[in-house]
Amino acid sequence: MASKPRAETNEHIHSILVDIDATATVQPALERAAEVARKCGAPLRVVDVMSAPAEARRALREDLEDELMARRREKLARLAYGLRDVVAETDILAGTPADALIEDVERCGHDLLVRSHARDIAARGPKPFGPVDVQLFRRCPCPVWAVGPGSPRAHPQIVGAVDVSTDDPIKHALNRRIIELALLLTRLQEGSLILLHAWEPFAERRVADHASDHEYSAYLDSTRRRVKQDLAALAQSFGNRLAGTQLELRRGRVDSVLPEFVVAEGVDLVVMGTKGRTGIARHLRGNTVERLLDRLPCSLVAVKPITAAAPLRADASAQEDVRPDSGELSWPRSRLADGAWRRYQR
Repeated sequence: MASKPRAETNEHIHSILVDIDATATVQPALERAAEVARKCGAPLRVVDVMSAPAEARRALREDLEDELMARRREKLARLAYGLRDVVAETDILAGTPADALIEDVERCGHDLLVRSHARDIAARGPKPFGPVDVQLFRRCPCPVWAVGPGSPRAHPQIVGAVDVSTDDPIKHALNRRIIELALLLTRLQEGSLILLHAWEPFAERRVADHASDHEYSAYLDSTRRRVKQDLAALAQSFGNRLAGTQLELRRGRVDSVLPEFVVAEGVDLVVMGTKGRTGIARHLRGNTVERLLDRLPCSLVAVKPITAAAPLRADASAQEDVRPDSGELSWPRSRLADGAWRRYQR
């Protein structure tokens, strides 16, 4: 069990958008968002999206549509009124849910979008996440928190899934955004934090075919030492803000390793990055977050790179903790590993 981080993080959530179904009997997203808003002093904007198909809208009398809208507004108002020590406003949005929510995020500059997926489950069966979540993970400019079913634990276990086996400066920056948000949510919920990296030896099968058993074993050992050092260096770059955080390495693809780790360790929330691809690029290259959706039994926060979204707000003191990346290669270059690698290249 990970210990609780002792260091304070920078409060950088100043506005939270919550998407709910006002007619639902339980409101896990609203409960979770209200808890965070209460502790960081952020106002809530609680919305429900009316997305009746065009044929249904044509069949409805105008006065009946107005009545349905009024009932939804009344339910939203009652839910907001019941929130304790939170400033909240309500609104009904019209249109396709993902489009309407993204437009509201862009117009109002929200730092976090929180939603549960009861509406999607009712429409498509008991899957962990629904199609609206997928669209938001791809396109929403702020972090998206898809809240899973069930009541939250008093002290949740949170995983920040990072990728240290990369030389890409965008991915390095994304690692830091993941950790910043994971730290904040851990502190606000009085939870415990784990940083997890899933690693795979580069070209493992090809290297194994061209190297001796001894060289192959040395290649694996060297790779693991390197990623262990890289993960430790990333954690150390945050100074004492990650004191007490558990660092975990798991060998394998992240879309296999992460669900297994979540189940084995009883993880409540995963914070991880998404590239936010759309269109042809999404079909050609895929997206790790989307491959995980049907396999994660917990809540998920998806964070985009800085190039795909505005950066989370942070105090100047947080920026001082940022250290330049080394720019070194992400796979090991020991003498034995070099021998195996040269054989592979031939």
